[in-house]
Amino acid sequence: MTAIAKRPGLPFDRPRTLSDALLGWLDGVPWWAMVLVGIAGLVGFFILSPAHMVANRVASTAEVSAGSQFVYEIVVTNNGPAQAVRTTLTEVLPAGLSFVKAEPAPKQQTGQEINWDVPDLGNHQSATFKVTVKASAAGRPIDMMSTVSPVLHWRTVSVDILEFLSAGVKVTVLVTLYSFLLAIVLGLLAGLGRVTKPPRGVASVFGVSYILRGLVRVAIGLALYYGLVRSGLGGLRFSSSAAVLIGLLLYLAPVVLHPYTVSSVYVEVFRGVPMLVQVLYLGFVVRPFLTGELSRVVGREVNFSEFAAAIIGLGLGYGAYLAEVFRAGIESIHRGQMEAARSLGMNYGQAMRYVILPQAIRRVLPPLANDSVALLKDSSFVSVLSVADLTRQGRLYMSRTYRAFESWNMVAFSYLILTFILSGLARLVEKRMSANE
Repeated sequence: MTAIAKRPGLPFDRPRTLSDALLGWLDGVPWWAMVLVGIAGLVGFFILSPAHMVANRVASTAEVSAGSQFVYEIVVTNNGPAQAVRTTLTEVLPAGLSFVKAEPAPKQQTGQEINWDVPDLGNHQSATFKVTVKASAAGRPIDMMSTVSPVLHWRTVSVDILEFLSAGVKVTVLVTLYSFLLAIVLGLLAGLGRVTKPPRGVASVFGVSYILRGLVRVAIGLALYYGLVRSGLGGLRFSSSAAVLIGLLLYLAPVVLHPYTVSSVYVEVFRGVPMLVQVLYLGFVVRPFLTGELSRVVGREVNFSEFAAAIIGLGLGYGAYLAEVFRAGIESIHRGQMEAARSLGMNYGQAMRYVILPQAIRRVLPPLANDSVALLKDSSFVSVLSVADLTRQGRLYMSRTYRAFESWNMVAFSYLILTFILSGLARLVEKRMSANE
């Protein structure tokens, strides 16, 4: 490829357009700085831009006689820039005036105090309240009303949404934390099972020694089952199909219950079912069944909440993905490490605990951090079980106020903040682990 020679008068080393100059400047800005600027802009737009409500009276300057009635107005205006919600107006009539009526009708009127619920007002919108009063003495209405001022209480819509979502943020963090801890435990156990030596093939179950040991297991198991049936524990009844199933499972136990087999079945099943379906299955199938069976066995009602079902569903699903992460991390350690540990007198468990796993965990920290962020976002699935997480709280606020734009903007903004914080913590842990190597 022939290089283009620079000619005098042609500024090849300078940006030719404004967009080139802007993009060239952005290339030198760290990504986290741009994220912080974006978050600060969202905070300033949605939170730090409050509504500013004012109430002004409009009264006549003409003289009124004692015992006569007059009408004055209270004009409530939102000077913006944000929308005002849950606004209340309180008017306390001065001495010498008695309430006759108001339009619109007040929410409450006690003595000299009148209270209204003001409709939600956007920027530069206003609402007018007409009040009819009776004067006990002659004078000008504008002078009679000058001694007191109406009182307004309001909330900015973004702050109101955030306060409503705060409980959902707490639940989302707890669901993510508990589910991720459960997923790490299940993933580590399944990952260790996946790196064990697979069981022998199906032909091994027909060997003479296997048959003899299998028959002993079947005989002991069926004897225990018959003893439980005779004792009447839990209302058990003898079933020939149950006996055949128990005998078959006990005979094939060394193959079926092998760590490699159990781990492989767990990983393939839970990775093959969508996460939302797993959460729904735990909530609407497993939870009612276990609640009913445990209550029947124990003799009293057993509470298995939707919160627990949501945690178990997410933990089981992500545990299958983390199992492959741990398996890959363990298999990435050179075989010589295990052989060297075994040559020093360590057994398999000690070599795995003190030599292999510490190195593997350092290598799997980045994918673990990525899965933790994904789990935080997938925690929104628990809203289908009526768990009051961030997504459900946003949906409830929208259904109550019909503010879809503001509600889902704040929900998305909250998830963005949570994921950004979680990503920062994950990078901090990675740096600490790297520094200790």
